[in-house]
Amino acid sequence: MNLIYIGYLYPDRLLQELIGLKSYIDFPAHSFQTAMLKGLDRIFPQTKVISAAPVSAYPKIKKWNFKKQMFSHRGDDNNNDVYVGVLNFPIIALFSRFLRVRSQIRKSIRKNDKNVVLSYGLHTPFLLAVLSLRRHFDKTCIIVPDLPQFMTEKSNMLYRFAKAIDRRIINFCLKRMDAFVLLSPHMAEKLPIKSKQTAIVDGIYGGTPDNIESTAKEKCKTILYIGKAEERTGIYDLIEAFKQINDPDYRLWIRMYGDKKEYLDAAFESIKTDERISYIPPLSRTELLKLERRATVLVNPIRPSQTFTRYYFPSKTMEFLASGTPTIMYRLDCLSKEYDKYIHYIPEQTVESLRQTIVRVCNQSDEERREFGHEAGKFILEYRNPDIQAYKIADLLHCG
Repeated sequence: MNLIYIGYLYPDRLLQELIGLKSYIDFPAHSFQTAMLKGLDRIFPQTKVISAAPVSAYPKIKKWNFKKQMFSHRGDDNNNDVYVGVLNFPIIALFSRFLRVRSQIRKSIRKNDKNVVLSYGLHTPFLLAVLSLRRHFDKTCIIVPDLPQFMTEKSNMLYRFAKAIDRRIINFCLKRMDAFVLLSPHMAEKLPIKSKQTAIVDGIYGGTPDNIESTAKEKCKTILYIGKAEERTGIYDLIEAFKQINDPDYRLWIRMYGDKKEYLDAAFESIKTDERISYIPPLSRTELLKLERRATVLVNPIRPSQTFTRYYFPSKTMEFLASGTPTIMYRLDCLSKEYDKYIHYIPEQTVESLRQTIVRVCNQSDEERREFGHEAGKFILEYRNPDIQAYKIADLLHCG
């Protein structure tokens, strides 16, 4: 089988450049795909990766042309994978990705072989590139990490109109695909995939670099938030809850990412009024993993009352649980009952309930928190590792 993978992987050289440019980097997507390919490589060792990883558009970052790079997603010297590059202007970038991805797909198709494509995300350039070459594939499979209509906040009327057209194009493409990998079973309710083959893969954890295993905890009771610069993520609830903790021994670390400057600015104003709150600048993934291990608790304050929480899986959850640091969050619809023993749930959707839960967990003994985090990490390593999750995808690719 000739497996062609289309996704959002960042070559190491590009990743370091984007950190320097202070660009948006989709670390959760990169981590998920890296772990998934780690498992798939054991089953399909000749997998070809075509990457069109997203970056902040010009002029938000001062670079408008990213050139093609050869790389290896396995980290070896066989640079057989390709980052296609992009002309990094709004709108133009979409056409650039479509043309470049399509060109690389054509080059990767093998005659007299079973050609299968696995594509990440409901990204229109990817879907159209695959659909335009549909007759060359024995099977097409789409990974659905989230639903576009639920993953952006309301904007102006023109933007909403454009997104509505985009959803029509996406649905047109999906009806012509063969199989789907869903991160939440509820996604099927909103997609035109009735009677299609599906597999549920709610996340994959690919392991931890050896150099962070012995990271020491902070002396202060430290709460870490990592999330997008959007109001709906609950960041303001968390800041307010933290301010109501009148204890100088507490710290709040905030690592927000994204392009919505108004939310970043509002968060900065809140931070200025409390010297215990720190904003964390862009970091490498290894540095972020170290922060997660240094913290006392990790918090995801997204409320389940928001509709979108039913139709995605919070990607940081795998990493949070695997870190061994206790995780605090609400009981979201997308979470299976398997997670109930490994997460400290916030019982009510109020700032006060969030505050109480943070204080309760932080007031536990070091041993209690260590044991709870250890069991959560053990669960992720045993049941959400690349081998187990990749076999679900492999079965789907082989089926039919």
